[in-house]
Amino acid sequence: MYKLFKRSHVPGSFEVQMAGVCDTGIARDHNEDAIAIQEDDGRGFYLAIVCDGMGGHNAGELASALAVATIDEYLEKNFKDKKPEELLQEAFALANSRIDEAASTNPDAEGMGCTCVAVVGVRERLWVAHAGDSRVYKVSRGDVRQLTIDHTMVQELVANGLITNEQASVHPYRGRISRCLGHGKNKSDPEINEFFIEPNENILLCSDGLSDVVKKDDISSLVGMRDVRTACRRLVETANRAGGPDNISVVLMRRVV
Repeated sequence: MYKLFKRSHVPGSFEVQMAGVCDTGIARDHNEDAIAIQEDDGRGFYLAIVCDGMGGHNAGELASALAVATIDEYLEKNFKDKKPEELLQEAFALANSRIDEAASTNPDAEGMGCTCVAVVGVRERLWVAHAGDSRVYKVSRGDVRQLTIDHTMVQELVANGLITNEQASVHPYRGRISRCLGHGKNKSDPEINEFFIEPNENILLCSDGLSDVVKKDDISSLVGMRDVRTACRRLVETANRAGGPDNISVVLMRRVV
């Protein structure tokens, strides 16, 4: 089963519709992904988060849930007091600390961690922060542009010109993360970039359970569906038809006006 988050909007002349789905997939017996959507309540701030957990037993599920809750709460509470870049940096650092603290008191959760991508919106301005290989795409008029660069060992090989993108896509170590929250790692600082969302543009957040198995052409056509909730459902269904080898999370943000 999957969880479907309701469509939401930013009040007034500026409107963003948002929806999300978090699904276990076909091959896994439990879901270690977590997502959150926070709509604007009139203060001019909105938020989406996707986390993909890793660790033994149910530790990955705990890590992703803890990260989503921590980042969501911190940003909502402090968004008026600091710049978005600073807020995201601090929220990721706090989530990293809480995950490692929880792991230190639970032997079954030792080494747990998660990837994370978060998008903070203030009207048409977006700040994208990520650690790991959960992604953000901008989809507009049939074009699919990846806004994040995976934090993986294989992507570092690509960046250094040692292998091609085509080789990276089938590399046996492509899932080895070089940056994440928790996992006892020091490389938890998010990469943060600012973008803009124009009318009729879409921002898609997803875990690798979607991006590993759904082609960009399919992402483009499905994201373009009229209703954002239907688009999210169809994206997950497409990933499951491709084998559903991992948990699948998607959040779709669409600027209407």
